[in-house]
Amino acid sequence: MCSEKYFEKEQETCSITLPLAASYLKSFESESDESEKKQPSRLLQSARLPSGITNITAIYLTPREERAIVFNKIFATSQRYQACYPTSTSDRVLNQYAWKDLHLFCGTTTTPNYHFLSRINKTITVLGESALASLLAAPTADLSTLTKRQQLIALLGQDKVTSQTLKVSLREYKNSEKQLLSFWTETDPLYTKEYGAYLTRLFYYKDRAATNKKAGPLQMRKLLLRDIWNIHTNFVWYPLLCGAVMGPMYAFFIGKTWANTLAFYKEAWPFPLPLVGIWFLNKTFKDITFKRAPIEVALNKFIYNFAFVSINVHSFYQYYRGYKNYKEYSGVLRNLALRMADVQTFFTVAKKVNAVIQANPRFEALYGEQFAATRKLLERTQEQSEIGTLLRYLEELPFRAWSYVFGHAGKLLASYKLFVEHKAAFHDAMYELGQLDALLSIVTLMEETRAKDAAHAYTFTKFVAADQATKPHLALTAMWNPMLKPTVAVGNDIKMDVGDVQTIVLTGPNAGGKSTFLTGVIYTVLLSQTFGIAAAQACELTPFSSINTYIDITDDIAAGKSLFMAEVARFQDHLNRLKQLKRHAFSFSIFDEPFSGTNPTEGAAAEYSVLSSIASYQNTFNIVATHYPIVMLLEKNEPTKGFKNYQVFITKDAVGRIQYSYKVIPGESTQTIALDILEEEGYASEMLKQARDIIANPDKYKQSFTDPKQTKTNNSLNL
Repeated sequence: MCSEKYFEKEQETCSITLPLAASYLKSFESESDESEKKQPSRLLQSARLPSGITNITAIYLTPREERAIVFNKIFATSQRYQACYPTSTSDRVLNQYAWKDLHLFCGTTTTPNYHFLSRINKTITVLGESALASLLAAPTADLSTLTKRQQLIALLGQDKVTSQTLKVSLREYKNSEKQLLSFWTETDPLYTKEYGAYLTRLFYYKDRAATNKKAGPLQMRKLLLRDIWNIHTNFVWYPLLCGAVMGPMYAFFIGKTWANTLAFYKEAWPFPLPLVGIWFLNKTFKDITFKRAPIEVALNKFIYNFAFVSINVHSFYQYYRGYKNYKEYSGVLRNLALRMADVQTFFTVAKKVNAVIQANPRFEALYGEQFAATRKLLERTQEQSEIGTLLRYLEELPFRAWSYVFGHAGKLLASYKLFVEHKAAFHDAMYELGQLDALLSIVTLMEETRAKDAAHAYTFTKFVAADQATKPHLALTAMWNPMLKPTVAVGNDIKMDVGDVQTIVLTGPNAGGKSTFLTGVIYTVLLSQTFGIAAAQACELTPFSSINTYIDITDDIAAGKSLFMAEVARFQDHLNRLKQLKRHAFSFSIFDEPFSGTNPTEGAAAEYSVLSSIASYQNTFNIVATHYPIVMLLEKNEPTKGFKNYQVFITKDAVGRIQYSYKVIPGESTQTIALDILEEEGYASEMLKQARDIIANPDKYKQSFTDPKQTKTNNSLNL
């Protein structure tokens, strides 16, 4: 279950990033990362790395790790992100309990990965999913912002070509996302001590950080030390050296003259070449006239053959070393290029998306300013700075098709060092790309829901501007709970206005749908004030500046709070929020069985009086589910405060089985089915006999509390 205590503490002191991450990441803790460890490596088969050196392209990140990186390393340090969300509790629309109460980002203990975000998430990227969570965590009452989001979603829904183009670009980035995010970890293979030392030994200058960000010196080092010294030398210089020695040796056998030495170089130059040299060996051997005594001929032949065989073997070895070095160095640079290609992919996708926005005037008008940080990054390619240099390298270098021979290794090596140092410059653009993915996912959500041809779908909310309504207004037609499948959900209507219905008192039997109705209404309000859509056939409302929940209160043993004390503290927080509500601001709240943590008599009295008190705030709407019959009297006893009784009801079929309608209608409920549910769940009838007797004869059991003999008789009953 999500950590409420951590959430409450953090939300008062910082932006939403850290508490949101703490809440959302809990939903991934039960996931196994075994499948992630089976991810195939992108390491080239030709790469030959020394023992102990890590494969830098084999990136293993679990879904939880990916999202932790986005929230804690990227969004947390993005100025663009921080500017989008309020940093103090008093500025937030949702109260501090709503994330947990509504299971927005983390489900129950048994199903932590089933939560509201999981029900609406249609994003392509982890950036998009994290941005979607951030938007959902911080609904807004700003009508201008909501209208623009709504219009953008409508535009993308109508313009299928633009939407599809954006999705293609996002999928292109998605293919590189895991590898890109790994740059922000401390466990990336690139950052291991062994690999760093290995890379420095081959290509970088030790303890010269500034030089290691310059392509020229790095290219020269690679050319001199790796290409000439470790590769070309083995293929050319060593064989030539051997050939130079062979001339005097040849002359030794046939006569020590300079002419004979030159003749050797002219006729037998391929001697150092493996296999080819063997043929020349036999040819020249036949032409040699040994001017020695016969006894020395055998020795001379042996020396001659041994020398030339040795030269061939040595040449083979040097060629092997040169080839081995080439494969090692080319593999290292190729893999580094693959990692930088992931950075390049993000940069390329950002350029493509920006081009799509600019090409569509309506898109530009609605979303252009939301892409400002990305455009600023793209413009920095003209800068004569380290970031400008990095961006130019990302534009020009063929990282995906890297060639050791034709690629500019100096620029590759410099781009890696530059990106590691300046990767924070990408944070704002990464958030903006994620935000676009999040909004595009709402388009997909609406389309997929409509495609199911179910009775319910999502629609656009009609907002009532403040200058058109000075009092709150909420009207829902066929509202359904998006935590349920639209094919099985039941729609309900609701209308609330000041002077008419301001507080709905909802009663009815257990499992009748009270909590589903409560959360369905507030989910619809939340979606409306985040994306401008509603889980309803029609939705009309004034934006609420305060949205509050009071659901599933639990005790806090560590803090010494009983269940009732926790309820008291929660309601006190709610009262404080109402007192802080500005004059022309509106509040919407739901309460699920408040003050049920004490005895029914006092709990009912407390609920009655508290609801009567908060109804005095004219700009507030409330829906409360209760089992206390006395609370239903508020409609009659407080006629000027806008109380209205609603009920959920059940029926029974011909054989007595319970049939749930899940419909909410005006009226007071008198139905009780708790014992029927126990019986349907398999409890033996004889076990429920006394319970039914208590309901039928309450006075008899009340008398037993004061009659010791009666108490003894009751205690002796066999349940």
